[in-house]
Amino acid sequence: MAWEWGDGAGLIGGVAGVFGVLVAWASLSKAKEANKTAKQGLELSRKANEIADAAKNLSDQANALSREANQESATSNELAHEANRIALGANRLAREANDLFHQQERRVVESHDVHWDGQWVQPGVYRLLNDGTHTAYDVSATVVVDNEQKRVTIPQLAGGEHFTLDFPQARLTYRVERRRQEEEQQRRSRYSLPPVIPSFHYIEERVYWKTELDTPKEHITSHNMSGLGNFD
Repeated sequence: MAWEWGDGAGLIGGVAGVFGVLVAWASLSKAKEANKTAKQGLELSRKANEIADAAKNLSDQANALSREANQESATSNELAHEANRIALGANRLAREANDLFHQQERRVVESHDVHWDGQWVQPGVYRLLNDGTHTAYDVSATVVVDNEQKRVTIPQLAGGEHFTLDFPQARLTYRVERRRQEEEQQRRSRYSLPPVIPSFHYIEERVYWKTELDTPKEHITSHNMSGLGNFD
């Protein structure tokens, strides 16, 4: 049989068709593989985004915990400083309490000889004498004669020392009473009558002072039947 050009062309066309089909199939396979790869890429991208979001959340949580830890640390430091301050205060109070305890011990056994003796030394002049052997400190004295009151303050008064207070009204009263008593006594003498009974007055002494160890002391006395002195 003779080979004809038409037959060859048909054969070549068939081969070309088969090759085209193979190429198309291969292209389709590559396209499917490319789509699969693209889907995998998208999935990996999605997972990467999820991981990134999770990492961001963890980072935010870590930052929040870090800030909280810093705040707790600052609070702990403040508490530590406060505790140290309280400890220092407690130590200071303990020392002061110890000092006060020893001071109280010394006060209990402290010897203190201060006694007050009040009397008129001249009309209207009242004397308060420290009739002891020790010094009185921060002396505050008030003497009341009837309705007349006098007050004096002295930093210290040694044993044997004194101070005086002047009472003008008591001086005038004394002179009036003295004159009346003399006149009455002269009248009674003519008739052999008993002596004149002197007038009585209210005298009060209030003295506050401290010892050498700062122990407070007081002297309070009053009399309703006191005179204003006897000066002939």
